[in-house]
Amino acid sequence: MNVYIDESGSINNHSKNNDYFVIAMIKVENPKKLRKVVRRFIASNMSRLRELDEDKVDSNGKIIRPGGKMFKNGQFSELKGAQFDREMKQKFIEYISASKLFEVYYIKIYNKRLTDRFCENTARVFNYTLRLAIKYYLNTEMWEDEEYNLMLDERNEKTDSRYFLENYLNTELLFDGTTENKFNVEYFDSANNQLIQIADIFANLLYSHLKNGCYEAEFNILRQKGILRNIYEFPIK
Repeated sequence: MNVYIDESGSINNHSKNNDYFVIAMIKVENPKKLRKVVRRFIASNMSRLRELDEDKVDSNGKIIRPGGKMFKNGQFSELKGAQFDREMKQKFIEYISASKLFEVYYIKIYNKRLTDRFCENTARVFNYTLRLAIKYYLNTEMWEDEEYNLMLDERNEKTDSRYFLENYLNTELLFDGTTENKFNVEYFDSANNQLIQIADIFANLLYSHLKNGCYEAEFNILRQKGILRNIYEFPIK
């Protein structure tokens, strides 16, 4: 089984405007079919995506959101949820959910509940909560007990710790009796992996909703269609 993973926000228990850190996991049985859907969405919305990727300025001409994230040297590079406005997010959710080719699982981390010691190493927070969520999904049989290929954005991982997550998951989930199946972890430049781009958009969608509450209707649609399966919360209060 293939799972594509990306995140939104930052792990920081002292930031006033950063209450949550979100990890989105997109579980896909047929990546080839889903990639075709993504390519059709991009092709049919190219002009609007280009507009959204321009610098956003305030009334004084100050740049409040830099552009150039989805297009490089005038050519389309990748989808970025942070560049979408509300209308484009709604359009994307409506389009992509019609395929029913994937399931969405979230990890929602409450930054204010984390200790200073725990936050000293943000990679540790990411790896630990990912393991807990995977264990929960396997134990509750939301995820089948089989071999998994986890694919993440390489920009979020230091080169020297690239193999740590794979070894960590395989060791911990084997010895605690969760599963004997293997986890393969790979890192990609998200510009070269359209399904990690989907994870980016879904991570940003929940992160934006937690900040402004604007996407309740979209999440209800995803639940009704059986696409949004679970939001795993950490730490439990």
